[in-house]
Order: sequence, then C-alpha cells, then structure tokens
Amino acid sequence: MSRFNKYFSLFLILIMTIISCSAKNHIGLKANGYVISTEPDLESISLSNLAYNELQKHTDEEDIISLIQENWIENEELKTIHFEVNPNSEKEYCILLTTQKLTITIKNKNNATWIVSQLVEALSKVDDRFEASNLPPSTIDFTTNCANFDFSYRDPHFVDNLIPGNSLILGNNNVDLDWGIWGHNLAKVMKEISDTNIYALVNNVRNKDQFSFGSPELFSYLVQYILNNFGDGEEKGYHFMIMPQDNNLVCMCDECKEMGNTAKNATPAVSNFISKMGNQFPKHQFFTSSYLTTRTLPKEKMNDNTGVFLSTIQLKKGVDLHLNQPKTAKFVSELKSWNVLTPKIYIWDYSANFDDYLTPIPTLYSLQKQLKFYKSQGVEGVFINGSGYDYAAFGDLKTFVAGALLKNTNENIDQLCTSFFKKYYPKNHQLLTDYYLSLEKSFAQKNKTYSLYDGIDEILSTYLNPNDFLKFYGALENAIVHSSNDEKEKLTKLYTALSYTKLQIAYNKVSGENGCADINGNELIIKPEMNQLVDKLANYVNYSNLNSYKEANGDLDTYINIWRNEILNKRFENLILNENIKILSVPDEGSKNPKYLIDGLPGFSMDYHQGWYISSKDLKVQVSTEKIEGLKNMQFRFLNNKRHGFYPPEKIEVWGDNKLIKTIDNIENEMALEAVEFNLTLDLSNVKNIELLFSLEPHKKSKIALDEIRILN
Repeated sequence: MSRFNKYFSLFLILIMTIISCSAKNHIGLKANGYVISTEPDLESISLSNLAYNELQKHTDEEDIISLIQENWIENEELKTIHFEVNPNSEKEYCILLTTQKLTITIKNKNNATWIVSQLVEALSKVDDRFEASNLPPSTIDFTTNCANFDFSYRDPHFVDNLIPGNSLILGNNNVDLDWGIWGHNLAKVMKEISDTNIYALVNNVRNKDQFSFGSPELFSYLVQYILNNFGDGEEKGYHFMIMPQDNNLVCMCDECKEMGNTAKNATPAVSNFISKMGNQFPKHQFFTSSYLTTRTLPKEKMNDNTGVFLSTIQLKKGVDLHLNQPKTAKFVSELKSWNVLTPKIYIWDYSANFDDYLTPIPTLYSLQKQLKFYKSQGVEGVFINGSGYDYAAFGDLKTFVAGALLKNTNENIDQLCTSFFKKYYPKNHQLLTDYYLSLEKSFAQKNKTYSLYDGIDEILSTYLNPNDFLKFYGALENAIVHSSNDEKEKLTKLYTALSYTKLQIAYNKVSGENGCADINGNELIIKPEMNQLVDKLANYVNYSNLNSYKEANGDLDTYINIWRNEILNKRFENLILNENIKILSVPDEGSKNPKYLIDGLPGFSMDYHQGWYISSKDLKVQVSTEKIEGLKNMQFRFLNNKRHGFYPPEKIEVWGDNKLIKTIDNIENEMALEAVEFNLTLDLSNVKNIELLFSLEPHKKSKIALDEIRILN
C-alpha cells in the first residue's frame, strides 16, 4: 500500500469516528424514552407529577415515560427530565440540556402549567409519539438557557385568555384567577353590609356612592371578607384593587380629614388604607389607581406589597411612543414620581377598538413597540384591555402573541403569527397568515394612530382596505367548505363575525358594487341579497361569546333587528338624494362627509356611529332644491341620547334663497325615545337653495346628531 493510500485510509477512519461520536453525543430533546426526576421538596415534586401526567396524556405509547426509581442507573437510550421549583433563583426559568439529561428550573410555581405545556409541545415537534394539537406553539427553546420575563404581571384581556385553563397554559395572568377585587368592585363586596359608617361623609351626610377609607368598620369588614374568600395568602397570594368609586366624591369624616383628605383629594385616606391592608396580609398584594380623586401622590413610601395602576388611555395608539409627545412625557413624569414610592407599577393599557370588536384591527406591531417603551420606563405589570369577555376577530391570535410579547418583547411577531395559524388552522393557515400580516404591515407603513372608539368611516380611512377585506371574506367562505372538525368550526365563527364588517362596508358605501342598495331616480332600493348577509350574521346565536359588536350597548340582536325592521326590503324616497349639499357652519374635527345627510339611509338609533352627522356647534346646512316644485314634506330625525349628550335642536330655521321661510322652536323631546323625528310642509317652488339652521339645546356639551334630510312628495 502506498504511503498516500495509508494516510488517506487513516484519515477516513478518523472522520468516521468523529461523525459516529458526534451522532452518539448529539444533544437534543428526542430520546427512546423519558424518565422524570425531581428535587425532594413538595413544590418540585408537584411540578414533576404535573409533567408526568401531561406527558402521559399526550401520547398513546406505553412505557416511554416513567418516574425515576430509587436505584436508577443512567441509560443512554433514555433522557432524564429533572424538575425544580427554586424561589431563590435569579431567573424565572432555567433550562440545562445535556446528552442524557434535561433540567428545568422555575422560580415561581404559578408558571408550572406553562413550562410543562411548553415542554410537551416542544417534544411533539421532534417526537411524533406525542400529540399536542390542543396546546399553543412553544415559544421557548429547550436548549441551555435562562431568562426573566419582561413583565411580572401579564394579562392580555381577551376572551381566549379567560377560557378556564387557558391563561395557565399560556403563562398569562387573568382577572378571574388573580384578583380578589378588580376595578371599582369594592361596592359589590360591601353590598350586604348595612353599617353606614363604611360610606363617605359628604356635606355632613353619609353618601352610599362613595366609601370612607378612614373608616375602621370598612377595614374590619374587608379583612374578614378576604379571610373568608381568599385566605391569608399563604396558599396563594391574590391581588386586590382598592380604589374609590368612579366619581369625584371625597369623604370628609374626622378620620379622613385627620389623614389629610381635602374636598378633592382622597389619596391620604386611600393610601393609608391599602398600607394597613398590606401589613395585615403580607402575602397578598394591594393596588390603588391614579384616577380622579387619587391623582395626588401619597406623601410616604408605600409597602412592598402595595402598588398603583396607571392608565395609558391618553397615549397614542398604533405608533411609537417617545418623550417628544407631550402626553407621553406627562405620563412618564407621573410614572417616575410613583416609582419613588413603589416599584409595583402596573399599567392599564388598551389594544382594541371598543366600538367595533368584530372588524379586524392590526394592533400587534404597535403593541410590541409600546411594550418595549413601557419596559424601558420601569413598568412591572401590564393589563392589556382587549375585548374582554366578548369575541373579537383574531382574538385567539392576539391572546397568544400578546402573552408571548409580555414575556419577551423581542419576539418575532411574524413567526408567532405563522406558528399560531399553522397549529390551529393547519389546512388554511396560509390564507389567515397572509391576510392578518398584510393588515399589520399596511397599517405600520401608514404610521397612523387609531382611536379606541372608531366607527366604520374612521376604520376605512385608517386600517381597513375594503377591497382586500371582501376578497378575504370570499376566500374564507370557500375555505370553510373544504375544512372539517374544529378548524371548520373556528373558521365559521370568524366568518360569522366578519359578516358584521361586510354589512358595515355595505352600509357605508350605500350604493354601487359593494353597497347595500341601488338608486332608481329619487329612490334608494335595498338589494335583496342583503337579507342573506344579515342571516349570516344572525348565526352568532350559535356561539356563547359572540353576541356583541362593541363594548357598550352593542347587542348584535338589536343591530340585526334594525336591519330587518328598518332597512331590509325597503325603498327610501328622497327628492334631494345625492344632490349638492354644503356644511356652512364650522364642522367638528373629523366630522363625516355631509353626503350622509342625503344618502337615503336611516341612522341606527342605538349607535351614534351608524349614519349620523354630528355637530357640537350650531349646524348650518345648504342643499340644492332647484329641481323641486310645489308643496313638499320635509323630514328630520335626531338622535336623542342623554348619556352621550345628543339632543334634538332647540330651534330650526328654514331659509330659502337667503329669506327666512319657517322657524320651529316648539320641538318636543321625550327622553324615552332614542330618536326624535320632525316633519314640516313647505312650498319649494322657485327656491334654488334652502339653508337649514339647527340651534343646539343650551345643555353643557350638548351635540346634534342628524341622520337624514328628506324631502318627500
């Protein structure tokens, strides 16, 4: 054998040995079998038992999972999975992966279900003996690493997070599980207490609309309520929101005044109250809010187990936050002032359009930017106010992604969305991924803000392209036909919800290809196919949490009934249909196009976003009547909603070619009616233009909402 061949053979042997050893010592999750071991303390044992049971639950194979025995000898065919709960750990979780062993350590036992679910799902990706289609995609890498969560309290308040068991699997907090008292619910807790000393003394009279936080009786009753319902916190620590009722009343009893209360400042008594509560229950946590009468900061440093909630409602949504924005700078200044008093600063953030839960809104890209900003400012906890207990389009996705971002603000949103849709919509994931991410990307490029309370006009001008939506809606209908089982059910629910958006687009467009009606001369004729679309939305009754389209007074049944009783199969006459119309008064900022005053469609009496032209000042309108001759009937319809400040006008003046024709100042207003209609008869012969002046009622902040100016034969 030549020297070359000899050395070449030795080289090949060396390479094959290295490859063989490398394959043998490859570090990965997969093994022929798995042995569960644990630290000897009770919490670690509980964690390992949970893991054992969950792994068994997600496989049909026998004998691939076992609990470690006392005389266990390491076996290279098996991988040991070792669990530990270590409250003294500097990290929320640590993972150490070697050839033979996976060690998982968590700091907080509350994260047990999450870490086990992550492990089961991760194993199912590499070992097809495990089936985890009911678990969300794992977001952590089971290689050697340690990490902390970016926020200690993480609550994406969407309905999917509130489904029993989901928040634990997702590693999220949840108001139903984590709070003994939430929001302004102290009144509900105290509703059975007849002792009037718990209520505020206002103008020397006990007022049940507010509490006395200097009252020893209130403190005593609440201590007993917590002990009876939540214990002392040793078994599980809860959060409690202790805040005044939602008004400007302040208790001025002797105890509260001695603590420092003034007629407009309840902070001294409230902060003293939660401090006492914190001392009474060191294992629970107590929070107040910076809101109305508690805007003033406490004078003394707060207990370690007490904190504050700050609202972000004044901050821009949909864009980056920075200190050059005056409201952002003010918020950060307030946050820093509170941070001197307590490290426990939670924020009440917002990630929805509360006037339309069902129309897709792209919130995730901007949420990530804003969460990074909050983290940089030292925020410890985030409650993301979404659609709450109501279904929202893509709410399942947003629950998953928001929860992941609250743990790690640097997560890749596109990858999260892709993995989520692949997991839960395996047949149609590409359709859903492409459409949702196109929404996010398109809106991000516009760099626009969105309002928390938008109607369809604003939606179409900011984040929703109607043509893209309608194309997706049609594709979704086809996808349902070719789907089955759980995926078909979820797609059908989404399709049902999006039928609301298609109706909204049709109502907004009025006529034409995607409108709800055709125009024939002076008549608006509702298209017959609108009946089928309303029927599709009516299928909402098949779903327990799909019954509202918005936060307040958004009952879908009422919405559908207005379509059926007031719009469908109707012909609306108007002799000035789509004529020239001008607003002569100064319009409100962001006011609707005046064409809606003569587009032929009635407004929705239960929703000021639906078809109403709104003015917070005296409204003056000019419309052409050049083509109209003879005696005609004129109709006006005004929204009548005291809660939102809408009233019929105090007076109406009708001018014809700059001459006063008619004055009406005896308009009756029955507050029981949601809308008030007014009729008058006019001879419009030889009148080219009429001007209508609607004078506001002299109520503070009153507004006019007018849905249509009709002239009829």
